[in-house]
Order: sequence, then C-alpha cells, then structure tokens
Amino acid sequence: MNVKIITYSLYLVSGALITLVVGRDLYNNGYLLILDLFKNKDLAITINKFLLTGYYLVNIGYVSLTLIQVGKIDSLASVLEQLAVNTGRIALILSYLHFQNIAFLAILSQRRQKLTQYFN
Repeated sequence: MNVKIITYSLYLVSGALITLVVGRDLYNNGYLLILDLFKNKDLAITINKFLLTGYYLVNIGYVSLTLIQVGKIDSLASVLEQLAVNTGRIALILSYLHFQNIAFLAILSQRRQKLTQYFN
C-alpha cells in the first residue's frame, strides 16, 4: 500500500479525533460561560451551537487544505514528522481561536456589567 495514502489516512483520523473530542469538550463547558454572560438559556444554547458549528467548519476546512501539504514521504520517520507538524498546526490554530473567543466573551461581559451599573 502506498505510504502517502497511509499518512493521509492517519492524518484524517487524528484530525477528526481532535476535532470531535475538543469540540465536544468546548461545547459542554462553554455553555455555562455563555449562560452567565447572557442570562438567557435559549440564547446561550443557540450561541453555543453556532460556535460549535463554526469550530467544526474551521477544522474541516483546515484539515482539508493541509492534507495536500504533506511533503515527501520515504520512511516511517517522515510519516511521523508530517503527522506531528500538521497535527501541531491544528492544535496551535485551534488554541488561538479558542482564546480569541474567550477574550471576546470577556469583553462582552465587561460591557454588560458597565451598562447594568449605569442603568441601575
């Protein structure tokens, strides 16, 4: 069997596992943060679902685009190198996006608190 096909398969499986496990964890734990921010259960559920959908779309797009960037593979070491590089990129990009979302929610929370203090 072609080594490149094996590498592609391993990369797709690892990308899918990371996407599903991290996405589910962020979805379950992010709900409480969003609920605390908006104080509306239905709105928190809707926003959390939108965030999960966006997360999945970003991951699917990134994994698909980087799949073609697999370099020359001529040994088991190069397979592992390619998997490590591409999987590492996924982790870095996702962590960056996650912290951007947290920062955005924190800013929204501060603005809501200021408005609440102003009108009370």
